[in-house]
This record gives sequence, C-alpha cells and structure tokens, in this order.
Amino acid sequence: MTDEIPTSRAVRRHTKRVTSRAVKKRETHERILKSAGVIAKREGLRAASVPRVMRGAGLTVGGFYSHFSSKTAMDVEIIRSMLGGPSRWLSRLEESAGLEWVQRALKRYLNREHRNDPDGCAYPAVLSEIAMSSEGVREACAEALEVRVRAFETQVPPVAGCSARERALATMALTIGGLLLSRATRGNPVSEEMLEACKKWALPELDLKSSSTARRR
Repeated sequence: MTDEIPTSRAVRRHTKRVTSRAVKKRETHERILKSAGVIAKREGLRAASVPRVMRGAGLTVGGFYSHFSSKTAMDVEIIRSMLGGPSRWLSRLEESAGLEWVQRALKRYLNREHRNDPDGCAYPAVLSEIAMSSEGVREACAEALEVRVRAFETQVPPVAGCSARERALATMALTIGGLLLSRATRGNPVSEEMLEACKKWALPELDLKSSSTARRR
C-alpha cells in the first residue's frame, strides 16, 4: 500500500504537467490564428506571411512548425476560423424569422459602417486569393460558406422558379459581392447605390409590399 501513494501522486503530477502544456500550446495556437486572421482580413492571405504572423503573435518564427506543417496548412485553419466561426452578422437574430430575419441580417451587412470597417467581413478580402489557392483552402471556404447558406435557406421563402436554397446562394452572392464592390468604389456615389440595390434585390417582397402600400394610399 505504501508504494501506491507516491506512484499515484507522480501520475497526477505528470498528468497535470501534460494538461498544462496542452492548454498552453492551444492558447499559443489561438494567438497565432488571431494574428493571422487580423492580417488576412485587412490585407489578404498572402500578406499573412509566417514571419509577420508570428511577430504579430509575439512569437519567434522557429515556433511556427510546432503548430502548422506549412503556410498552406495555416491558411486552411485561418479560413476555417475566420469564415466559419461565429458571425456578428447573424448573431442574436433568434427572435426573428422569415423575411424579418433576412431583412435584419441584410441591414447589418450592407451598410456604410460595415463597408468602412477594416475588421468587418473577411470574405471580400480573401475570396480572390482563395480561388487560386490549394484544394484544401478552397474546401475550407466552401464548408464555411455552406454554414451561412443553410442559415439563410431556413429563412428565405422560395419564389417562382427558384428554390429556397437557390435563393440563399444568390443572397450570399449579392451580399458578399455587393460589399466588395461598395468597398472598391468607396467615395463614389455608386458605392452607396450598390448597397441599396443589393438589399432591394435580395428582398423583392419588401419592395413590392412598399409599392402596394403606397398605391393604396
């Protein structure tokens, strides 16, 4: 019995050290991804080079390969965490449903403040690079996009000749593409026109409803 006590204590100490190291490594991993995400969101994936990302995380380049096998492997995780994580755009909409839900989501996304926010939606900043990236990076993007498509698919009603999924896909194209074009033309009147036109085309029911109400008056 006397031999079991120190053995048990040794096992607990060893387990505690292993757990502590794992926690610390996970925290460091998250710091690296956060640094990479900030750079990629503002300047694109190429700008998130290994030296720059590690410097932003307060770490040396030498520690990079204990977390990622390559820059491409890091890019895959950047896309998953940056595009597939919780979205400010779609958060706290639970009390709404249907067209009201869609209207609130679009109002949050297609507006001047979001257009001007360097830390806003990352899709416009990285899509062109993703299109020319490895299959793994493109697959990570497709998985992240699918989450948002499904969120809209459950809310948008189908219209004649267009299923709810097709409409959800088109809504993603309108919102992300509209924000990108609005950012690209910022300072010109067409930038604001782009935001309004995309909101209107994404929700034609509301425009029709407004026109009908105006006619009755």
